[in-house]
Amino acid sequence: MTTLRCLLAALAAFALLAGARADMATAAPRASATKPASDGSAAAVSRLRTAQGLSPVTADPALVRLARQQAEAMARAATMSHDVGGSFRSRLAAGGVKAARAAENIGAGQTSLAQMLADWMTSPGHRDNLMMREATRIGLASVQGPGGPYWALVIASPEPPQRRPDAAAPAGGMGLFFGVPAWGRP
Repeated sequence: MTTLRCLLAALAAFALLAGARADMATAAPRASATKPASDGSAAAVSRLRTAQGLSPVTADPALVRLARQQAEAMARAATMSHDVGGSFRSRLAAGGVKAARAAENIGAGQTSLAQMLADWMTSPGHRDNLMMREATRIGLASVQGPGGPYWALVIASPEPPQRRPDAAAPAGGMGLFFGVPAWGRP
């Protein structure tokens, strides 16, 4: 991404987030205070996404819990790290989160949601996560700590559909149905 494009993305993020700035600022919370995602943070992320022609996202309680746990782990350790609370994959599994795609953005030191999102939008990898085409849900939290606040965002696609028990390949071994679901066969 060129420098001009990064600058334009940052300016667009600031403009889109102007409404979220007042209600989502972290105003000097006491040590280890947690600010979980709310409709305001999902709305702010949704504004960024819809401006790019993508679908909005909603706050998901399981993802909010994972984001809060990661932000708290970073605040306790006074370090910004994806692995301080365990690997992302292991944290998703432990939280019972199922998704075809999931990603995590973290940050430290930004004093408002607007500033955090603007910084993520100017970083190509973080921007790619925010703009994940399949995403429908997020969890976001901010926790005050030494060198913080610490931020964690978990973004994910919908849960995959449950397999129906009668959708398994028949005994005897052929599982090729030419695109017709097993439960749709005569």
